[in-house]
Amino acid sequence: LEKKRMVKFQHALLFLLARCTQSRNIVITSDGIALATDARGSKSLITYDALDDQETAHSFGSSLPNNVNGFDDVAVDPNAIARDSTTAFAIDANSGIVCSFNLRERNNSRGVSLDLIGCTTQGVDTSPFVGIAAMGGTVVVSGGVGGASIFTYDEDTGVLSDRATIRNKNLGDIGYPDVTLVTPEIAAFSADVEEGFGVVVTSIDIDSESLTRDRVFPTEDSVEFDFIIQPSNFPLTSSVYFQNDSGKNYLYVANGGITVQDPQTNGNPTVVDVAPNGFKALNVDVNSERAVAVFGGVIQRRRRTSSAYVVLDISDPLNPEFINMEVISRRSRNGRITGVASAGQNILYVTENSASIGHVSLPTIDKSDEIVSFA
Repeated sequence: LEKKRMVKFQHALLFLLARCTQSRNIVITSDGIALATDARGSKSLITYDALDDQETAHSFGSSLPNNVNGFDDVAVDPNAIARDSTTAFAIDANSGIVCSFNLRERNNSRGVSLDLIGCTTQGVDTSPFVGIAAMGGTVVVSGGVGGASIFTYDEDTGVLSDRATIRNKNLGDIGYPDVTLVTPEIAAFSADVEEGFGVVVTSIDIDSESLTRDRVFPTEDSVEFDFIIQPSNFPLTSSVYFQNDSGKNYLYVANGGITVQDPQTNGNPTVVDVAPNGFKALNVDVNSERAVAVFGGVIQRRRRTSSAYVVLDISDPLNPEFINMEVISRRSRNGRITGVASAGQNILYVTENSASIGHVSLPTIDKSDEIVSFA
């Protein structure tokens, strides 16, 4: 079985190498400042201030190490607040080098500043896919078949460790195309496992330099290698709902179908079957403040495929309710939606063939009257 899956993976890789598209990603601070990659191979990053509706390109050019060709994925701590200054991260899939930046909302003028702090001196394996996540002094890199790698950073200064604490670690799976941090000590890797596709939850111990495989959650109605965009848009992603009332974490997963699970407890995932027929979820971001999950993906109807996003009410975490779906554009025009991010009343998204960041207001529910309103 594993040999067959490896052959399929290699076939998918050959398909990837023949494509010429933009792999784009986006993240957002809790106060609504977004950071996105530019076109694939670019040494620029894009910031977006949702409050002022201002998009800014930041070019780093010669200030980067010579072996950094451009940035393919980005990360911020989910609890980061840009108005107080926070650290953001970006990774170059070609060299496996991670760089950190000071991200700050300007006080006296409109716009966002993004200043390079520094980069790791050691790269990690990242082939054919890569993902990055950061939280509480820990940066985790998912390096596809290259395994998992972990760096640390100073939470006050944003300075990264020069070398990986754990480098190119494989836990017996075929590959790890993406990663989410549940806590600084718990990482959830999107994974191509022997049984199919799933999420591998691991424990991180920086002091003992160990990464332990704890449990695996299978995905639902996997799209497998459909909709792949190298090197950082594999259609298996996850995001965490930090529920303050219960103190529990819930992991929402997009891989065609939608699932939710408590990542710290053994058991089967809950299948979420509330999205419109024909919608395939390919990426996800949770807005914990508003208790909603936004799923980017495609909707297939009458032989036409369009990019769309679906918003779910997750106030009852294991029983999400459908709020709405919006079609962004036909896939043939702007390509598929490759990343979504939500904070406050904002939904931001990027697509593979567009250099801009899309911005819409988050729909809300008046539960007393059971009416959906659009702010």
